[in-house]
Amino acid sequence: MEAAVWVIILPLLTAFFLGISKLYFKRIFFPLVTGSAIIYLFLLILVITNSYPPKVYSIGDWDLLGINLMVDPFSALFLLMIAILFFPFIIFSMKYNKFMKHDYFIFAYLMIAGISGMVLTADLFNLYVFMEVSSLSSCALSLYKKTDRGIEGTFKYLIMSTVGSFFILLATILTYYLTGTLNMAEIPLAFEDIPFKIKSTLMTFFVFGYAVKVGLIPLHAWLPDAYEDSPIPYNVLSSGLVLKSAVYALIRVLYIMFGVDFLDESRLLNIVVFWGVITFIIAHCLAYQQSNLNRLLAYSTVAQIAYIMIGLFVGTEAGLIAGSFHILNHAIMKGTLFLVVGIFHYSIAAVEIKDIKGLGYKFPILSFTFVVASFAIVGLPPFNGFLSKWLIVEAALEAGFVYVAFFILVGTFLSLTYYLKVIVTLYTKNEQELEMEKAGLSLKLPTIFLGSLCIVFGIVPSLPLSLINKIPEFLLDNEDYIRILLGG
Repeated sequence: MEAAVWVIILPLLTAFFLGISKLYFKRIFFPLVTGSAIIYLFLLILVITNSYPPKVYSIGDWDLLGINLMVDPFSALFLLMIAILFFPFIIFSMKYNKFMKHDYFIFAYLMIAGISGMVLTADLFNLYVFMEVSSLSSCALSLYKKTDRGIEGTFKYLIMSTVGSFFILLATILTYYLTGTLNMAEIPLAFEDIPFKIKSTLMTFFVFGYAVKVGLIPLHAWLPDAYEDSPIPYNVLSSGLVLKSAVYALIRVLYIMFGVDFLDESRLLNIVVFWGVITFIIAHCLAYQQSNLNRLLAYSTVAQIAYIMIGLFVGTEAGLIAGSFHILNHAIMKGTLFLVVGIFHYSIAAVEIKDIKGLGYKFPILSFTFVVASFAIVGLPPFNGFLSKWLIVEAALEAGFVYVAFFILVGTFLSLTYYLKVIVTLYTKNEQELEMEKAGLSLKLPTIFLGSLCIVFGIVPSLPLSLINKIPEFLLDNEDYIRILLGG
């Protein structure tokens, strides 16, 4: 069986055997979780290195239930993000979580299986199924601590996620009703006979459903509440992979099924770019008002998703490269920030910004890592976030969105204000004696690894860009994607 197929099957099998081990073989828990993660990392590298030219894999021939998988540079980018985030997440979570570890890792592996399926499938129905696997597993992890705030946040998350899923399912059913197929290569061919207004309506349902999933303002309220009292390592995967997989699905559906010419003709590109500007300005202002570290990072995530949407929706090759690069960089930067905050929470139960006063002197390396990731996400040189944000500005100017470039500069200043607020607190001397639980290497090493990538990808951007530069070829011109998927 091909490695791409195992990328979906292995986490499902791991989740299943974790359930068995919980009942009968608790001693195999550690080797099962870590061994599976190491093999999974190897599989991901194997599939990523063979993603160009794109390859198609077919599993079964059961009409609606058959699965066509396609690996191209865009899906390979997301597999790369899983490879970068998942193993550090496993190592960190082993130490960080102190109870119900079996349940935690069962849902984590199910979530990864769902995300992997979303980025590999070439079928609209299976895309929806994998998205639901990912979303429900994500909700279960968000509820893990079972505190009052956690339950309330997860309930809001579940409600809004269900609303988004409803519109996506409705659009999927209507697409099948109108075209008679759910294959993402056959749908654009069948769409040629569909009237403009009906196609626009379908597109609106997809856009609204996925906008809820990614938390664009004003559909964002669930996200800070869900992050506030959920396990902090889970927030790394949620902001880095779960939200981004919804962005991936939206881009795949719009660029392949509808085509960039239709997106331009329907004015959707202009609407989403304007929506993105409104979103990041408001999100930055809301982040500044937060005193809780997790909520501040959650609002920052909303703003960064808006930057990504702007890059992806200017409708040019430069925009797709810039937006895709920022997808990767944000996963790394925000993952670093959440892990540092996670260590502060683990060591002294820090939740509010005021709780970390003076920790810059007690955790010098981790605090420096936090500063690096903060400056990177603000968009300061020489870090990775500066490069991808600069590419978004260039792409916006090239496409004629001059106002976007101006407001991105404003957004950079706004984000600098609230990250400086945290950094200043971090390095403000605190005479109070703190009782601290020692953070071991299993917490520190994954954090420092991700933080170092903020510098490496800023100094040597050609490493990820060698893959990302190939993405527009199969999005801007959907004919190549269709030809390959149909076996031409």
